[in-house]
Amino acid sequence: MTSTRRQRASDTRDSVDRLAADWESSVPSFPTHALHVFNRIQRIAKIFEDALSTAVKRHGLVAGDEYVLLALRRAPHRLNPRELLKELSVTASAVTKRVDRLAAAGFVERSPDTADGRGVKIGLTERGRQLVDDDILFSEHFSFTTVEGLSTDECAMLTSLLRQVLLVYEGALGPRVGPKGALRP
Repeated sequence: MTSTRRQRASDTRDSVDRLAADWESSVPSFPTHALHVFNRIQRIAKIFEDALSTAVKRHGLVAGDEYVLLALRRAPHRLNPRELLKELSVTASAVTKRVDRLAAAGFVERSPDTADGRGVKIGLTERGRQLVDDDILFSEHFSFTTVEGLSTDECAMLTSLLRQVLLVYEGALGPRVGPKGALRP
């Protein structure tokens, strides 16, 4: 983002400022400081989710399939269904449906688990790896490598502040939070 565009963005109110102003006008006793934080997080997360889902929809997949692909891409080895279930914190039937759909489309493949003759391992095909790399991780349409409008130092500061907030909430939720942050039912 250019400095002129960045300056112009800082001079205007965003949608959360307008929402907070409505609350402040309608219910003056309602403190809006937390609303300014959480609504912005929520709206940025929605933009992020929409971008991820759009990437897989271009390939005939449905929202949620991207998380299987991403989990398999970052895994150091093929995953068995139980490991994938733990990564995603969804139901076993949801994992099965997603893997079936992705396998039918040629993005993932099942192979025998050599350590357990009855089990299977799930991994990305070359086509699946290419989808993740080209359409998600290094996409021209949505960038995971930058946060538009923020310098490296500003990103570090925002990361530190968000980490503090998240640690409090994850601490309060305790065992409901999986190792990668997914909420367990």
